[in-house]
This record gives sequence, structure tokens and C-alpha cells, in this order.
Amino acid sequence: MLRVDLGGSGVLSADVSRGLTYLASVRTAPGVKVDAPHGRWPAQWQDVPGATATGTIAVAAVPAHPEQLAVTLHLDHSLNGLPPADYPGTVARQGDDVRDLGVEVDLESGVRAPAPVDFQGAPMDLGSCLRSAGFATTVTAAPSPVPAPPEPWDYSTIFSVLNDLMTDLSGPAGLVPAWKLHLLLLSRCSRPSLAGIMFDQTWPLPRQGSAVFVDTIRELVKDDDEDRQILRTAVHELGHALNLAHRFERAVGRADSTSFMNYPQRYLRGGHVEDYWTRFAYTFDADELEFLRHGPRGAVRPGDAAFHSVRYWRDTGGGYVPYLPEVPQTGMRLALVPPQNGPLFAYGQPVLLGVTLQNVGDTAVQFPSNPLDPKTGGLELLIRRVTGTTDDRSFADASPFVPLMQACELEDESTEVTLAPGGTLSNNVNLTFGSGGFAFAEPGTYQVLPLLSRPTAGPPDTDQLVVGEVLRIRIGYPKDVGDEHDALVLSRPDVGTYFALGGSDCLTRAEDDLMAVYERRSAVNGPADPVATAIARAAGINAGRHFVRVRNGAFAQRPADPGRAAALLGGLDAAALGNFDPQTAQSTARLARRYQGNG
Repeated sequence: MLRVDLGGSGVLSADVSRGLTYLASVRTAPGVKVDAPHGRWPAQWQDVPGATATGTIAVAAVPAHPEQLAVTLHLDHSLNGLPPADYPGTVARQGDDVRDLGVEVDLESGVRAPAPVDFQGAPMDLGSCLRSAGFATTVTAAPSPVPAPPEPWDYSTIFSVLNDLMTDLSGPAGLVPAWKLHLLLLSRCSRPSLAGIMFDQTWPLPRQGSAVFVDTIRELVKDDDEDRQILRTAVHELGHALNLAHRFERAVGRADSTSFMNYPQRYLRGGHVEDYWTRFAYTFDADELEFLRHGPRGAVRPGDAAFHSVRYWRDTGGGYVPYLPEVPQTGMRLALVPPQNGPLFAYGQPVLLGVTLQNVGDTAVQFPSNPLDPKTGGLELLIRRVTGTTDDRSFADASPFVPLMQACELEDESTEVTLAPGGTLSNNVNLTFGSGGFAFAEPGTYQVLPLLSRPTAGPPDTDQLVVGEVLRIRIGYPKDVGDEHDALVLSRPDVGTYFALGGSDCLTRAEDDLMAVYERRSAVNGPADPVATAIARAAGINAGRHFVRVRNGAFAQRPADPGRAAALLGGLDAAALGNFDPQTAQSTARLARRYQGNG
């Protein structure tokens, strides 16, 4: 299919397959504007692994068939088994939409879905917003409501619970990349500012599910515009599932955007919510639209490329430099905290670190809600492996850690965090496995640099950036044949996902194999073995969760197993907890006491 976008981005694009096997995508070269129905233009090809090649796209009329176009795709160099050659064909007009997309909406029992919103005299809903982006969109409602939980959805467990629920809802047919998304409309989360999440990481397929907390938004907005905010949030989360990033992120640098992918409260660095809504046009920015319509299939389609793996804001036509300069935020100390036993990790041991932010100045400083949660986009963690040629002064070659899940906040004055002089905020971060895979896949020495962006409203026109202290950690080598066999399990992506989610019912093979590793290492090295300790923690957390599953087409409750949770977590003594940073150790011990009935 040839995608023609003369009235929009001025881009032509197509996907190339051999039979049913997709091989590559091709589009007119970035910066080339197509403004005529016929001609020949430079093109860029990209295959499934991400290799690129140059070529051309030529389009000509077919005199005998005015409803058709003759298309010739030329490839300059071999790519994914395609030899350099001309690939001719004919196409006929199919419609205005350039890609198909199905969205299934699952509604929690008792939750009221948003009504269509008027925009310039036209009703806007989920389907119309996505159709304006170029998708032939079909929105379907699930036949049965999701059971309402007795308490708000627990933030500490929600990513695993919803991930498993969506796996059940998708069924075996959903475990393939497809132009299909799930959207859950739920009541509220235990984190009062959480408006939506992109939670799905059903190994090995990312970006297939999102959730919006409808009642939370209604409680925070409290006016006639609540449906508008719910709709914006729903499209925002589905935008993440289509591989779109936040516009206010430091890497993107577009806090001036009125796209779905910006926050109203972050517009122009904050304090301009009404201006955002006045200029909001229920659409995405030009570079986002170009990516959604013409990006390589694997980069956009749910279930293919990892989230945040494509820098479309930089690579599409023209590119730009972020309009807002950054200056260091003085008076703040940002640091990562290693395990209590030291910064040496056994091979395969999950990398959990503490993170602290301390105000060492003499003035109170305000931050957006939950500033030390990397899933919200403010805290960045840059990781690089140290080699003999590494320049300790530069992180230019570092890889940013991207969590498997995204958490989106609805912020206002009530959710801001004020850090008084001398005050400290603490959190823990799990850097074991992200959207790019294992962050510390190889033994050796690594450096981790934390960065924290702080938007500032009004002059000076800058974003404040807290540059943290570099933490140096070491990943050990397997010590014997038993460790090497364990490495075959510990290096599997489904196991990495299990650790990242803090356990998962749907990853049964991962849990079974990890428990075998736990038994072996505990018997050989004792219960304080660092890998065994991490397995016990993840399995214990998972056992203590209350799950909603789908069985035989109906929702079913999987009750928590506090006895198993108490046995696993309660068996971690002081020596075992020393394998964790103080923040993780304290929360683990607190959870163990809860399941043991000791508070």
C-alpha cells in the first residue's frame, strides 16, 4: 500500500513484503516535501532490524486507468534480502486513511465513560481523534465490565496486575504484533494524581495496552471540562502505545506544544493551563503525525519496537533544537544509593538502587508530583559501561534507561511536592530490565548518572536541571558451572520482565524456573545469596497481590496468598536484606511484617 500525504506532511511511504513476510518500509527522505501528484523523489528505506539504505520513489499516471498510479520503488543497496533494483507496481485509491487501528475499550463496573466533546461544532471522541491522525479506527466495547476492586487500584502492584489482565483479554490471538490496542477505563488508583498509564509489557510484545483512571480525573478537574480531560488522557495513553513520547521531556524539548502528548499543566513550563486548552485542537504535532502515518511499520505498530526507541522528533523532516535552554538547579543534591552490602552485584542479580533528593540550599523548592519516579518522565538515568577507552567526564555515549511502563500524572498545586531547606525525598528504582532489555547485560563496571528536570514557569526562560552524582557499580562474573546454568535463566527477557514487574502470574515459566534457581542457590550459598534474595522478594510480592484474571471468557478473582508471601518475604533476615539499598530493604521488611500480621 502506498501512503500519500500531499495535504499534510508531504510524505509518501510504503511497506514492502515478500508474500506474507514484511521486509522493509520506505518513505520519501526527511526534509523532502512532495507537492505534486507525479514525480520522482529521494527515499529512505529501513528494514526490520533497523538497517537503512537510500533509494527513490517514483509515481506516474496510468493513462488507460485514471483511477490508478504507477509506482516504482528503487533501492540503491541490498537490504534484508532485497537486492538493489527497481520494484514497480500499480496502486488504486483505497481511502483517506493511511493505516488501520482497532481499539477495544474495557470499562470497569460502575465507571461512566466520557461523552463526546464539542470542538468547533463537531463531536470529538476516541475514534474521531485517531481518525484525524490518519488511522481507519474501529472502536469496540468489551462485552463484560471489569470487576471493580474493593479499594483503589494499588500503584505498587497495578502494572503487573493490569499486564496480566490484558494478556487474558487479548487471548492467544493477541500475542502477536498487530494494529490493535486495549484501553481500560478504570476508577482510580492509590496514587491520587495518577491519570493514566501505558502498562503493557507482555513479553516479548510491548505497547499494546493502556489504562485511564476516569474517576480520578473527574475528582481533580471538578467542572464541565472533565470529559475533555478524560478524552485527552485516553488519546495520550494510546499515543504512548503507538510509540509517542511526552512533548515536555528533556530529549524532545517541546513544552510549547498543544499536542495530545503534552500535559496542559506543563504547557510553556507551567502556569498556562487555560492557554493550552484555548489552543488545543484535538491533534498531534506535525512531527508526530508524520511518524504515525509514515514511520517504519515496526516503529509504530504495537507489539513491535520497544517504547522510546525511535527519535522521530529529531529524524523527521527538518528536525529542530529544543527551544528551551537548560541551566543547573543549584542547592539540590541528587544521589543514587547502592545496596547496603556495597555496589558489587552478582551476575544476574537485579539492580535495585535507592535515589535521594536533598535540598541543601536555603530556599524551599517545588517539584511536580512524584519527581523520583522514572516512569513519570522527570527522573532520567543514564547508564554506560566503563571500558579502557571510557572518558569519565562525558556521558555522551550513555544509554538512557527507559522503564517498561509509563505513568502519567494530572498535576496541579495540590499534587506539587515542596522540598524545604534540609528536606529529603527518597525512592527506589529498579534498573534491571527496561524497554531496551537488560541494562546491565554483561559483567563489568558501569556508571549511572541521575538527572532530574524541573520545569519553571515564567522568567528566566529555562528548565532547571538537577545533575546528580555518578554511581559506579560492578556486575560480577559467574563463579562456577552452577552460576553459568543459572545465567541461562537469569538472562532471559521473560525473566527480566518478571523482575521489572515485581512478579507476574502470566509469566509462569519464568517464575517456575526462577524458583528452581532460588532453591539451588539457597541450598548452596544460604538464604542470603543475593540472587536468591531478589527472587524471594519478587515472588513474595507477587504472591501477596490480588489479581483479576479472565478464565473461560469470564472475569475471575485470584485472591492473594498472604501465607506464601509471609514465608518468602519473612525469610529474608538482616543479612539477606543487606543485598538491597536501604529504601528497598525497609519497604521489603515492612511488607513482610504486614503479611506476618505484625503491622
